[in-house]
Amino acid sequence: MVDEQKNNLILVVDDTTINLSVISHCLKKSGFQVAVETDGESAIEQVVYNPPDLILLDVKMPGIDGFETCRRLKLNPETKDIPVIFMTALAESEDKIKGFSLGAVDYIIKPFQPEELIARVETHLKIRQLSLALAEKNQKLQAEINQKIATEQKLNKALEEVKKIQQQIIAQEKLASLGSLTAGIAHELRNPLNFINNFASVSIDFCKKISREIESISDLIPAEKLNIINIFIEYLQQSSDSIYNQGKQADSIIRSMLLHARGDTGTFESVALNQLIMENLQLSLKSFKTSLPSIDLHVNTNYDQSIGKVILNPQSFSRGFMNILNNSIDELYDRHQNLGKNFIPELSVSSHKLNDHIAINIRDNGSGISPQIREKIFEPFFTTKPPGKGTGLGLSIAYDIIVNQHQGQIKIDSQVDQYTEFIIILPQFHDSL
Repeated sequence: MVDEQKNNLILVVDDTTINLSVISHCLKKSGFQVAVETDGESAIEQVVYNPPDLILLDVKMPGIDGFETCRRLKLNPETKDIPVIFMTALAESEDKIKGFSLGAVDYIIKPFQPEELIARVETHLKIRQLSLALAEKNQKLQAEINQKIATEQKLNKALEEVKKIQQQIIAQEKLASLGSLTAGIAHELRNPLNFINNFASVSIDFCKKISREIESISDLIPAEKLNIINIFIEYLQQSSDSIYNQGKQADSIIRSMLLHARGDTGTFESVALNQLIMENLQLSLKSFKTSLPSIDLHVNTNYDQSIGKVILNPQSFSRGFMNILNNSIDELYDRHQNLGKNFIPELSVSSHKLNDHIAINIRDNGSGISPQIREKIFEPFFTTKPPGKGTGLGLSIAYDIIVNQHQGQIKIDSQVDQYTEFIIILPQFHDSL
């Protein structure tokens, strides 16, 4: 007999006293502890408060029979795994099938041989011990797996955070490197550009003065000669105006390039996002109303008050947000110019939580963006505006700030001649980070 099985408790359930006596003697002689019951109800109670390692259960008993006793034991999560061996004088196949279907592990036919009884009991106790050992190992293994999964998830999360920080650093270093190069180029370009603008301005003034002088002596100049002189002066003035305007446009492009390439001096900090959005919106609207007071712009706002402080670079984010905002306002102005008073310009700005991100929506009822150019609008120097209006860098700068610096996204939803909606999506980095 296996040593681990000594002192195992065997519960014998039989309504016949002599059977209980014979079986108990046989089991005790083999080193087992024995408990006895004479009916199913009592057996169930004893199993609950003193669980045995194995149950020998008679089929035919007063009250509930062995089948019903076994069924109730198997329904109880605390007793369902205790092995049950039926004892019966019946050898019919249907009784065996019924017993096995109820969860019994074996059958012993009365009258039984002591050697057979002990052999079956030892076999099923060994199986029980192996099952318990296997379950314990599986439990430990599952715990180790769960711990490894949890550790791996933490490592993956930490790795993602490291990657985001690395991307931010790379983007900032890239902008800083480009800034140094661009600053030198811009300095070399601005010097001759300033001379061009200054001399163009001087030329414009001289043209005006010459026109006045010519007009003062017009009576002394033949009409044909006077007409030719005025044509030359007008041509010279138009050329000077064009040089001056193009110079200013070039200067604007250089300044935008510096903003596009220069690394921000601002740092990431805890910021009340809704407040920052409102302040930037007010600045854009104030500028719009100052330059275009005759246009009645309808503005709708809706801010999710559950959004508190988030981690971002307020200086650079404000620039990116206002570039997108100003792009929408410019579009509304252009459409108002085309359609006149029949068009009512509308601008909507909102914020809301989106799972573990924050979304900021900027929507206008302008002319929309066609699918053909939608993927190009964030490219540097791409613009749909006529020459002399816009540099094509505003949305490109916004893309660098939102996507590269802040690890966010910019999505576009648009229908031609109906609306355009820019959706800024930011990771919800709280100030606990």
